[in-house]
Amino acid sequence: MTAEFESIAELLLVILAITCIVQVIFVGLLLWYVKRMSDSLGGVRAVPPPPAPVEGAVEKPEAIPVEKAVPGGETPPPAVELLEESPDIQGSIHRLCEKYHLSDLIITTLDGLVVVSLYPGSSEEAARFSDLYRRRKKPDSPGVTFLEIAHRGETMLAIIRADHPLSPEQLKGIGEDGWKILNWWL
Repeated sequence: MTAEFESIAELLLVILAITCIVQVIFVGLLLWYVKRMSDSLGGVRAVPPPPAPVEGAVEKPEAIPVEKAVPGGETPPPAVELLEESPDIQGSIHRLCEKYHLSDLIITTLDGLVVVSLYPGSSEEAARFSDLYRRRKKPDSPGVTFLEIAHRGETMLAIIRADHPLSPEQLKGIGEDGWKILNWWL
């Protein structure tokens, strides 16, 4: 009977040792995950607050009227509230599309995961275009433009579809507005 007791005790010691090793592995994974999350959150850039008004200064209107043309013959995009008047991130993207007269805008990770899109079923299109972008190929559809947007230390890809050519100023504005939307909602 002592031999049986010794073999059961050895078996329990082996099980205890395996349990301890598994716990050490899980704690290591947990620490790695926490470090990775803190590193990614450490790269968050805050939106600077607007400058304080100067006493006695006359406020200028925020938006340039559409009737006035900017140098180069282009009209500036209208002033559109993208964030606070939108119910969700899709509402903000919809307003951005209206502002720049875009047919569609998909924001995706570089590996093709859709972050936000106006239309259901965009995942196949996002995967295809992000693959083209990673391989440094031009869009294979007319009216599609790629634009990188930085978000919390990660590079996102904006897939822009427009019926008209976009100027560098418009692309810059779309990128800035996309960055604001991502930082507001995500």
